Amino acid sequence: MVVRVRKANRYYAMKVCSDEFLRQSLQVSCTAADLCRREAAVLKCIRHPEIPGYIDCFRHKDLFCLVEDYIPGHTLATTMNNGCCYREEEVKKIILKLLLILNFLHTPTARKPAIIHRDLRLSNLIMEDERLFLIDFGLAYRIPNHHDMKLLSQCRTVRSAANASPSYVEKRNDFSLQSDLFGAGVVAIDLFTNSVVSDNTIPWEQKIPVSLPFKSYIRRLLGVESGFGSCLEAIEHLRSLV
Repeated sequence: MVVRVRKANRYYAMKVCSDEFLRQSLQVSCTAADLCRREAAVLKCIRHPEIPGYIDCFRHKDLFCLVEDYIPGHTLATTMNNGCCYREEEVKKIILKLLLILNFLHTPTARKPAIIHRDLRLSNLIMEDERLFLIDFGLAYRIPNHHDMKLLSQCRTVRSAANASPSYVEKRNDFSLQSDLFGAGVVAIDLFTNSVVSDNTIPWEQKIPVSLPFKSYIRRLLGVESGFGSCLEAIEHLRSLV
């Protein structure tokens, strides 16, 4: 659960979790303390204008709280649920902004390792004044980090529709850079259809009015056709389509 809190005339986003919540909602074997501290460690090494910054992490009774910068605006999920329809050119711009953020995360620096978000979805993307923000690093993976992999393997959960294919679940839970490219492809389709992709059938290709070059591009993000080797390659290809 994420709540907005105010202190000294400033708003913050506070993510609250407990062991009881995890048992009831996710049925995982890891603890709220482990998840909260690990996500805090991930956020501490990230400095990016489109990613909320780390503020604090603490325990209050049986609740574990992670405080971050508050990002105003609405998630793309809320925007879609309110009836917004995106045109192809708008979706291309959103995906380009997302890939630029992902390219930053995937590129290791002296300050941070390469980081895979692993949970790209409309509800984790906020649009405010033409700026796209990426939130929720609860499933993020630092490359290489055996502690991350061990803990996240205990939390293998995909918040998706019940009809998601095994391949969809596998790609979502993957610990490679291609997991985020696949997620970006899912976001692109959801901006048209707001539905979960199953690679057993391809209804999205039949339902949405998308040009053939962009359909092929999305298929490459999903790995259905020859996939992209990196975010940078995907960015360069998309720029040729905009």
